[in-house]
Amino acid sequence: MNPYPEEITRILDRLKANPRGMSVSDLSRDLGVNRNTVSRYLDMLLIAGEVEMHAYGKAKVFYLSQRIPLPAVINLSADGVFVLNRDLVVVQANDRILEIVQASRDEVVGKSLGESRLSAFDHPLIRERIEAALDGQDIVEEVRFLKADGELFFKMKILSTVFNDGSPGITILLEDVTEQKRSEEALREGEAKFRALVEDINDIIWNIDETWTFVYVSPKCFDLLGYAPEEVEGRNIMDFVPPAEREKVEKRLHEHIDSEKSFSLVSIPMMHRNGNRVVFEASGTPNFDEIGCFAGYRMVARDVTGRQQAERRVRGWKSFLHSIVQNIPDMVFVKEVGGGTYVFFNQAAEEFAGGRLEEFAGKRDEEIFPPHLVPFMSCGEEEVRTRMLPYDCPETAISLREGEKHFLQAKKIPITGGDGGLKYILSIICDITTHVRADILLREQRDLALALGSATDLVDALSLCLRTSLRVSGMEVGAVFSFDEASGDLVLVDASGFSNKFSESMARIPAGPAVNCLVGGGMVSSSAGVVLASVDPVLHPFADESLAIVASRPIMWSGRPVAVLVVASCHHTAVPDYANHALETVAAQVNNVIGRIRAQERVRKERDRAERYLEVAGVMIAVIETDGTIERMNRMGCRILGYREDELVGKNWFATLVPSSLRERFEGNFKKLMEGVVVPPEEETTPVVTRDGDTVDVLWHNTIVRDEKGHIIGLVSSGNVATTP
Repeated sequence: MNPYPEEITRILDRLKANPRGMSVSDLSRDLGVNRNTVSRYLDMLLIAGEVEMHAYGKAKVFYLSQRIPLPAVINLSADGVFVLNRDLVVVQANDRILEIVQASRDEVVGKSLGESRLSAFDHPLIRERIEAALDGQDIVEEVRFLKADGELFFKMKILSTVFNDGSPGITILLEDVTEQKRSEEALREGEAKFRALVEDINDIIWNIDETWTFVYVSPKCFDLLGYAPEEVEGRNIMDFVPPAEREKVEKRLHEHIDSEKSFSLVSIPMMHRNGNRVVFEASGTPNFDEIGCFAGYRMVARDVTGRQQAERRVRGWKSFLHSIVQNIPDMVFVKEVGGGTYVFFNQAAEEFAGGRLEEFAGKRDEEIFPPHLVPFMSCGEEEVRTRMLPYDCPETAISLREGEKHFLQAKKIPITGGDGGLKYILSIICDITTHVRADILLREQRDLALALGSATDLVDALSLCLRTSLRVSGMEVGAVFSFDEASGDLVLVDASGFSNKFSESMARIPAGPAVNCLVGGGMVSSSAGVVLASVDPVLHPFADESLAIVASRPIMWSGRPVAVLVVASCHHTAVPDYANHALETVAAQVNNVIGRIRAQERVRKERDRAERYLEVAGVMIAVIETDGTIERMNRMGCRILGYREDELVGKNWFATLVPSSLRERFEGNFKKLMEGVVVPPEEETTPVVTRDGDTVDVLWHNTIVRDEKGHIIGLVSSGNVATTP
């Protein structure tokens, strides 16, 4: 069945016979059809694509169109195409649309849109667009097509179509824009990430041209420099560099411009809007235009002001700590574990080792220290290696080069490397000699004070002083001399460490320059013996002892010299400060007890004098305590009574020497006397029982004895045998 009206067929035949084209008038005349009818049919053919029209002025010439069959055309398209008639029945569908919906042609063509495999397009919104297209409106929209294995995006074109029979229809073209959408989405995502990166990172991104003028500045500029990007763009980078530093920065940047190569970590100081100096660390890559000419740099700049300040603070602290380590009195050594060699000495350690770090770096203990020091220097290192913990070495006495004894204490500390393994051992050695000597001096002072408390005379006190002085001063030999006030001579009281010849020769030093030298206190260097010998020949024994140093300290009392303490050494080249302090301390202790010793000596002399008086007295003298105990009986009393004194002392007077018949009465009277109730008579005669049991009448003179507070503490009675008138 021919779908076209007869007039249309005749028009097509005439145009086919006249390939050069015919006007409306020509076709109307040849066909014998009204001009308006021909014009209407030509418009239908023009819309259907059957004919083509060219205008020449006011004339319109129509030609038969060179067409390819519609199914062939739509199958050539890479887009999905299907054609609907006015009833929305699928008339044509190309291979691409069938591939999209995964259907055969029979499942689509000839079926209504809702009943075919194209039912996905039977949507109210799409129907609305189709209705608009039937009214002659072309629609272009994007649609999303969901599939089990993903989603597809299409640009959908809904075009009004006229069939050969003049009936309206719809052509729907689906351009697959899935890859484009994905690319756009990826691009948008990338742009968003880049924008977020540019806006959120702490770095500024600059594009600058070959004249160092800003072409682009990222928004971070406002946070770091206080300027909005538009305030910076178009200005030269040097406008923001502090004037005093521009020449240096310009020279540094021009070196890179001349090379047209990438650069990194270039320091660029700039001024913040508020006037503060901000330091940036910039890296740049060159930009080139379309023809390959250098067009500037793309730079990323990071604010390193805080880091530089922190680095300066760290350097300052490192310098400060290094200064502390170098100047502390403790010795600091750092030894590498692998080879057991030293890598660091501080100044105190250099002084201890007797050299410079440059001399000792890379050397082991035995290459630096004398053999007797090597065990101490390596003490505890095995424990540190094994346990990876600090180790405190015990206090150790060490003899140094001068022969002086020092007390050292070491702490060994492990230092790990980057891998966590032991790399170094830090040794901190403290010279605790001062503390040890102070403790020794304190103990010796205490012991000396206790000993001096029981000293009975000056000789004992001076001997104690000498022994203590040698222990606390570190000197090897010493002597102590007392001062003879009568002659002015020095008399040797005690000596230690000297030869017998010295003791014999120095038993007495006659008054003279030598005595004045020693009493005045002397500290002489290695020629001590010679110097002292030149003062007075009597001091030659000092020189004979080969002494290197001699020190003397006077012991004073009431502003006058009482004794002289002399200590000496064969090893020291000078009297150490601690020895000098120790001698002064010991001398002061003896000074404090001389008064007591002198008072005791006076008391002892008086007592001895009293004892002699008692012994030579021609009368019997008895001392009786308040409880009646005999405390003392003199020689005459013992002779009269026939007792030895030790047989009477401690015995009760009344139980031993008073007749039993009178004992109770006499003892009662004695208690009243001791209580102060009665006063003893000036003299009285009472019987006394002798050792043989005989009774002897004795005429007594009694005296009450009181203490400093007036309390009665006893009775002293003197008497003789009464004679018969």
